[in-house]
Amino acid sequence: MAKKVQVVLDDETYRLLEKLAHPRAGNKSFVVREALRYFADRESVERVLDAVLARREAREAMEAGIAAWKRGALVPHERATQGVRRKRAR
Repeated sequence: MAKKVQVVLDDETYRLLEKLAHPRAGNKSFVVREALRYFADRESVERVLDAVLARREAREAMEAGIAAWKRGALVPHERATQGVRRKRAR
């Protein structure tokens, strides 16, 4: 069941809402619903990432990856996957 909600937006936010709604037949409600869903999804992803990063091993792996990137020691994804594909083909 749909519920009506009244909110107050500043001028800049309202212009942004209108801009986003325009290609969607002016449907501001659709834009607000999608924005809320996006925000909720983002919040749940951040909780998962926080839980992963709370693990020492994950933090250490991430720090090692950043250090390798700074040293220029990372292999481009395309090159790494080519090596894996060659091994599987054997």
